[in-house]
Amino acid sequence: MTDGTVYSGPHWHRYATSDTDEAHDFVRRAFLDIKVRSSGGGRDGAGLRAVTTTLADVGVTRLHYSARTQVQTAPDGDLNITHLMGGRFTVARAKDEYRLRSGDVMLILPDHAEDLAYDDVDTFVARLPRALLEKVAHAETGISGADLCFDSSRPISTALGRHWTQTVSHLTRSVLSDPALMANPLIAGNARHLLAATVLAVFPNTAHAAVLRAVGDVTPRAIRRAVAYVDDNADQPLTVDQIATVAGVRPRALQLAFRRHHDTTPMQYVRRVRLERAHRDLQAADPATGVTVTMIARRWGFTHLGRFSTDYRAAYGSSPSHTLRT
Repeated sequence: MTDGTVYSGPHWHRYATSDTDEAHDFVRRAFLDIKVRSSGGGRDGAGLRAVTTTLADVGVTRLHYSARTQVQTAPDGDLNITHLMGGRFTVARAKDEYRLRSGDVMLILPDHAEDLAYDDVDTFVARLPRALLEKVAHAETGISGADLCFDSSRPISTALGRHWTQTVSHLTRSVLSDPALMANPLIAGNARHLLAATVLAVFPNTAHAAVLRAVGDVTPRAIRRAVAYVDDNADQPLTVDQIATVAGVRPRALQLAFRRHHDTTPMQYVRRVRLERAHRDLQAADPATGVTVTMIARRWGFTHLGRFSTDYRAAYGSSPSHTLRT
């Protein structure tokens, strides 16, 4: 492959160069602006090889760069998350220095200058636009885009760091490798949303703090009020707003609290209760009296009988009609 040559497919680009200045220019175009402080040849000179897959405004790049380089970032608000596969990589800001080991991940802060030092690196780098992060943060937590701020390059925990690498690996294998899936706007949109939501969960930021505050606002007593209201009114039309009003909390806070304490959403809990009530009615009913599965399903708000049967079998191990007959 000749220096500086770009090869493009429908959703991917290959780039390679052994020229140091061209390598730095590629980093500026592909990721973020940098001020180079020093750069020397690595084991194989200043060789750079990159394969980038794009998903609308999101890019995932496998990058090999052999030169020993020290730079200072000039962030533009977009996010770059690095998963180190090999080599040496250090990020520092003020007195905080983070030396990555193989397998570690780090966020290049989108709003603060940092000092980076890397040598003979092999990395996966995901670049996400600031606008996408702001949109997802607002949808998930209600925080405004202007208030979204990241203050550490380190993941919140080692487990969350692994969660990021597993998410990127999953998307790379199941979506980014299939042009037909990437061309599907629903799948592409979900993939972009998943990456942005994962960034918000993995690295310390103000949206994460907003989630913790929102959940903290919901007391166990409030959750019990919500559960009791659903249990007592499962045969009535219910909405998240209604349940949250009875509990005395905001709808978003209630949703987050149900996720944390019950591993479900308020409306999924409503559906679970209704399915249980339908199960009881099917057990108690006598088909000789003319009672049917359809009648019981609709009594509890299940208008899609195929989905009702699927959910019922998953929960109770048999079909609704079998329960009714026995």
